[in-house]
Amino acid sequence: MDSFDQVALQVDVQEEQDLAGAVQSSKFLWILGGLALLLLVLGVLRIVLPKRKGNSVLLLGPSGSGKTTLFLQLRDGDTHNGTVASMHENAGTFLLASEKAQKGRPVHLVDVPGHPKVRSRVDSYVDNARGIIFVIDSVDFMGQKTAVAEQLLEILAHPAVRKRRVPMLIVCNKSDEGAKAHTVDFVRKRLEREINQIRQTQSTLEDSGGAKFVDIIGNMQEEFTFEMLQKKNGMSVSSAGCSALTGHVDELMSFIRRCVPS
Repeated sequence: MDSFDQVALQVDVQEEQDLAGAVQSSKFLWILGGLALLLLVLGVLRIVLPKRKGNSVLLLGPSGSGKTTLFLQLRDGDTHNGTVASMHENAGTFLLASEKAQKGRPVHLVDVPGHPKVRSRVDSYVDNARGIIFVIDSVDFMGQKTAVAEQLLEILAHPAVRKRRVPMLIVCNKSDEGAKAHTVDFVRKRLEREINQIRQTQSTLEDSGGAKFVDIIGNMQEEFTFEMLQKKNGMSVSSAGCSALTGHVDELMSFIRRCVPS
């Protein structure tokens, strides 16, 4: 091989090495770019997606609906001969009564009084709430349906509840009362109707500058339903019957464990 051929061969080898180096550099840059994009997406999701911190589940609802009795039933598996309406919160961190023999994650349960003068205290707890149980007296429901719907709407429209999409379970207590108790389906549909009427009234008041709820849930051109709320806002509102006195609270415990896994 003469000197010209040797030089040409060396040039070819060098070009191949340069090309291989460029390819490796290009792959490295692509990998770095992919990692940077992944970190960016994760950062955006962390900002956009609702944050559900803490391990609290709130018991909310009208005064006399059975929240404190449910609190005791969930904590102790016993109502301790019943309770009276309380003006003070009941709060505790514990394993649910049915889980005492198991190892699991304790739940921080807060029973917030339903009296209008003190129920604003929910603001102190909602930022750490992983779930909300809204308790209704299914026997006396029709006599206070409008007040119940107003309180429920206040909670659904709460900025922290909406932003974090805190799941809610509407509980119809006193299902053990038989025919005297309204069914879960009846209560749910009636609440939707009442909320629709309240929204219409508040919309009129808002036009005149006197609305109680500045941010009314949903498009006013649509009928309000809990399914619409989930579709539009991503907030889940389920419903169930229970009996605090007899200990029929299985669906509540399942809901709590979905919100605060063991």
